[in-house]
Amino acid sequence: MTNMTTHFLPLDVLRQEFPATKSTIYMDVANQGLISRTTRTSMDQHLDNRLNGLNDEEGMMELVERTRSRFAQFIGAEKDEIAVTKNASEGINIIGNSFAWLPGDNVVLCRELEHANNILPWLQLRDRYRIELRVVEADSGAIPCDALAKAIDARTRIVTLSTVTMVPGFKTAMEPIARACKRVGAFLLADASQSVGILHTDVTRLGVDGLVASSYKGLMGLYGLGFLYCRQEWADRLSPAYLARFSVDLGNAPESAPIFDTVKLRPGAPRFEIGHYNFPGVIAAYASMGQLLEIGTPAIERSVSSVARRLVSGLLDLGLPVCGGAPGDHTGSIIALGELAALAGSRDADNRIHSLHEHLSNNKVIVSVRRGMLRFSLHLYNTADDADQVVSLAKDWLA
Repeated sequence: MTNMTTHFLPLDVLRQEFPATKSTIYMDVANQGLISRTTRTSMDQHLDNRLNGLNDEEGMMELVERTRSRFAQFIGAEKDEIAVTKNASEGINIIGNSFAWLPGDNVVLCRELEHANNILPWLQLRDRYRIELRVVEADSGAIPCDALAKAIDARTRIVTLSTVTMVPGFKTAMEPIARACKRVGAFLLADASQSVGILHTDVTRLGVDGLVASSYKGLMGLYGLGFLYCRQEWADRLSPAYLARFSVDLGNAPESAPIFDTVKLRPGAPRFEIGHYNFPGVIAAYASMGQLLEIGTPAIERSVSSVARRLVSGLLDLGLPVCGGAPGDHTGSIIALGELAALAGSRDADNRIHSLHEHLSNNKVIVSVRRGMLRFSLHLYNTADDADQVVSLAKDWLA
């Protein structure tokens, strides 16, 4: 299934779903997204039930399966290729610890541009199994597709990268890396935390074998819920590091049925699920993904990209150091101001970055500083007027 465009709601109607947009310019989705009124009210019945001692576990388990199906639709996957997780970090660890590693195997990544949670699991596996981490250097703030592809060889088991980096927020050209992985049978794992829900995502077109995301950013949900896509052919070959009741297939037996000496793993990605589900998170994600699907991620991407390009052009006209320069294929929903040298790991941002951040904050523009850069991150509720106001405030600051 694919995530198709239906219609784009009038912006004034849409923004009513997000009360924060009345009092602020919210450009901090890469940190956490806003939730809508619809998502907020979707949890009321469940919380009322808990308050009054009513247990609708059967209904909630059905909703888990509908939510699994909805996320599959969202990324163009099949239902059995989706596992419900706590977050993207858990999904990365699930995949990494499901491989039978041998000394000399390698993992390829561009460490400089990855979040810590897509680095730490591989450091642990390196030390535990004596595997090699092949670290490719960033190219002017971008993941270097050609260099990454050249680092892949017959001993490469996993290549891991972000579809959109946390900072400076460039889109990654996935297809060349996917082709290189397929030539040697390596697993391509994508962290889509900064793109799913904002940029149109189709796992077949991307060519990935696995994809992870949390629900509290672009998916406009809550903390404590995420998703793991694992292509069926891979999922059925991998052995989960941990097992729990929902990892195994007991047929029609109830959850409380006794477990004997042998178990049968669930087919596909659900075999990776551990413990019970975060029902409030599931409820919120089902509601928010419903709204996003109603609008359609192709339409959302067009709107967000238009606002982002307008913001980039306005900031460049002021002479500010926009990473990546003029808008181009790398431009998605994240714009960063600052010097690329800060990506090397220094925690110290230029004093001007902090000063501009403070000026914007004092004028109710919500953004973040990450790795020495001022990061603007957008979603469907951001407008051309938002971009113009930010540029105007930056101009006042320069004056």
